[in-house]
Amino acid sequence: MLDHPAVNLLRAQNGAMLLGFLHRTFKAQHRVTVPESQMQALLELYLEEVRNAEPGAYPMTPSQYLTNWCEEGRGFLRKYYGEDSTEPVFELTSGAEKALLWLDQLSHTEFVGTESRLESIFSGLDEILKNSNPNVEERVSQMQQEIDRLRAQIDGIRASGVAPTYTPVQLNERYARILATARELLGDFRMVEENFKKIAQDIAEQQANPGLTKGAIVGRMLDADEALKNSEQGQSFYGFYRLLLATERQQQFRAALEEVLSLPHLNAALRSSPVLNQLIANLLAEGEKVLESHQRMSTNLRRVLDTTRVKDRLKVLELIQEIQAAALPLRDNPPEDEHVMEIEDVLDSFAAMGRPLWQPPPEIALAKDVQVADDTISKEDLRQFANLSRIRLAELRSRVKEMLSESSSLSLFEVLDKYPPRDGMLEVIGYIMVALENPRHIVTDDESETVTIPGPRARTWRIPKVIFYR
Repeated sequence: MLDHPAVNLLRAQNGAMLLGFLHRTFKAQHRVTVPESQMQALLELYLEEVRNAEPGAYPMTPSQYLTNWCEEGRGFLRKYYGEDSTEPVFELTSGAEKALLWLDQLSHTEFVGTESRLESIFSGLDEILKNSNPNVEERVSQMQQEIDRLRAQIDGIRASGVAPTYTPVQLNERYARILATARELLGDFRMVEENFKKIAQDIAEQQANPGLTKGAIVGRMLDADEALKNSEQGQSFYGFYRLLLATERQQQFRAALEEVLSLPHLNAALRSSPVLNQLIANLLAEGEKVLESHQRMSTNLRRVLDTTRVKDRLKVLELIQEIQAAALPLRDNPPEDEHVMEIEDVLDSFAAMGRPLWQPPPEIALAKDVQVADDTISKEDLRQFANLSRIRLAELRSRVKEMLSESSSLSLFEVLDKYPPRDGMLEVIGYIMVALENPRHIVTDDESETVTIPGPRARTWRIPKVIFYR
């Protein structure tokens, strides 16, 4: 426990300066990653402020400090190249997240919420018991009791004409607890990503064992991928990500947050916190990084297979050279024995030219009479081709970009709702093309939705689910 990176950070010689800088750079600004150039500039500014108060302190340069904090023995920061980035970026490690979260919990609060947390414990236990009971009759009885309780509450409200509401203390206590949970969730993603990387590293080490065939490598990779998804960490993460990508739940979250923030009794300090406003965007960014770690497993598989194929070719060439070297001395005096070399198992050769040619069947049964075309195209047909609309991808990209400036993500239906398609299904296909151009957007392979194109001849089409991200 004392070797944990969070403990090492708190015990570090420059721990106070480091914690202050990390909190100002990441937590106060609600950043997930910071480019190297910005990181050095921010650290230079911070060191100047500290040195003004303590002349002669912290003699190293910003670059030296950043390198020191990224060393394996410390692990306070992680430096890597992000997707489509031209310079390295820095992010907090799980140890730094834990240390900053612990310090945040030490900050003074006007009151300590106890009622809401006790209520969450009671309701959590009740929910576990309710959803863990497989007995059908008991579950139905529990649901009936819940219905009776709700009906009694409804009758009481109608009779009194008063709906019970939270007091200002209860409201602020529960909202503060939601903010704390959101901060903990964002901080825990460092550990989730590290768990995925550890699993991927174990797989790579297993594949490095000598003597593995291609089939064994592929088998291990598929088994590892299945094991990763079925692990507790994998099941929890993919369940979280499906919930996060649900457009309906995102819309419900935003609508509920706006309504809560408009409540008059909500504390001003709690209302000003941007944690929940940026929660969806930050969680999507964190989730994408975890998925990238998972996708690197497939990249490693291809690399291992390519390496194995090269080794196999080199082995075949080596055997051919050995045979040639053994045959050269016998070139002028070949052995008279007919069975100079024997092959135990001869593989059946296969070539495309060895396949039989297609032969027409003697008879063809037709469902109806054949209609012979006259090979002419009328002017009306040409006019219909000329009237086909063109897909204006630049305009479609501009619409999506404009809507993403106000929201971190949106579905294709939200775009079509604001900009009804004037060119029918061709315009919908254009939006799908725009989504496929950018890897940040998602066009699902296993989920589909139906879209109805309005007009005198309205038609319904089934299309893949499309989500655009900022």
